[in-house]
Amino acid sequence: MKDSVILSDITVEKGVFSDNHHILEANCSCALSPDIGLERPMSDKRKFSTNAVHAGTKHIEGAVNTPIFQSSTYQLTDERYAGWAAGAQHTLLYARLSSVNSAAVVEKICALEGAEDGELFASGMAAISTTLMGLLSQGDHIVSSSDVYGGTYGLMTEELPRFGISTSMADMQDPASYEAAIQENTKMLYIETITNPVIKICDIEAMAKIAKKHDLLLVIDNTFASPWGCQPIAMGADLVIHSTTKYLGGHSDIVGGAVVGRADLIAEMFIKKVHFGGSPDPHNCYLLERGIRTLAARMPIHCSNAAEMAKRLEAHDLVELVHHPSLESHRDYELAKRIVPKGTGMIAFTVKGGDAAALKFMRGLEVIFEATSLGGVESLIECPFNSSHMFIPEDVRIAAGLGPGFVRISVGIEDIEDLWSDISNALASI
Repeated sequence: MKDSVILSDITVEKGVFSDNHHILEANCSCALSPDIGLERPMSDKRKFSTNAVHAGTKHIEGAVNTPIFQSSTYQLTDERYAGWAAGAQHTLLYARLSSVNSAAVVEKICALEGAEDGELFASGMAAISTTLMGLLSQGDHIVSSSDVYGGTYGLMTEELPRFGISTSMADMQDPASYEAAIQENTKMLYIETITNPVIKICDIEAMAKIAKKHDLLLVIDNTFASPWGCQPIAMGADLVIHSTTKYLGGHSDIVGGAVVGRADLIAEMFIKKVHFGGSPDPHNCYLLERGIRTLAARMPIHCSNAAEMAKRLEAHDLVELVHHPSLESHRDYELAKRIVPKGTGMIAFTVKGGDAAALKFMRGLEVIFEATSLGGVESLIECPFNSSHMFIPEDVRIAAGLGPGFVRISVGIEDIEDLWSDISNALASI
């Protein structure tokens, strides 16, 4: 005999066998409707921090958290066969396509970004490469900037040309330069909310107007801001990308990526995700959901610590230039009030004495950890010239603002006085 019970967004069927063992078959409610986006009946009415905690979470068997469905495949039912025939999106069939845990996270990120639908990936670069290669074809053209993340720059300049996709580099701080770079075959404008690592702010609304005027896709990497700091879809973006490794995960213990936005574009990308195979496993998704639940609690500390640190660095004799939008000296100070009014936890600055002095400074730190990546609860520091941007030509790096002595810090949630004491002592050791 069988009966069914509804537990939040999950239908659970209980099958009772002769040996009195029970099996649970969990079906995401969205799997039953493959032709529509994710259903979020209450999330649109709730505030950000509430959605960060509750949106998407699957309370299976009354669990307060979405349980880990560490399964590579799911039982085929008539409903799942129907979902497969309809394209397989949002249908529990095989973990490379989707899982209970990935569905929970997608729903949560969509609620935070105000997106119609989304997909998760095994890394931020998997998300970026699937977006570009999934939506563009041979002969298409992108307008981007040399200010973008080093991996994105490499993809655009080294890999995409092999497939006949070209990119023109414009100035992300100057929307007019993006418009001037548009060609007859341009299909996409690619921007970052806050550039990595020079902390330039992009006028998303102006870029959206240009994209709409020329019937182009506007794709934005929102990793440095997080959904807490900026929600680009409300400003006109079509797709928003995240390296979920960073602020969304928040604990430096996972690698992942996400793309959210228009449902029609996500559906088109889903097929490419299946082909390219860059999907996260269920346990990774579980850790990501756990991290997102504290996003609204972590981000104010990241940002307030960074703003205070930037102010103190700007007054230090051994520091030449500090990049943080909270400073009136920042070129995008006024723009930041409109685009990222809450700030960011990322700082960049130049140590006097060049790269050798910057490296000596970093090696003198005891609390701040010398490592690549960002967005974790701990503070991390690196010199992009020998890490994230080492494969970008030196002249391109310098033109983008990454001169000798350039340092990037991802400011964590430690006590600001401990962080500043660490920086002061390390600078004194140069």
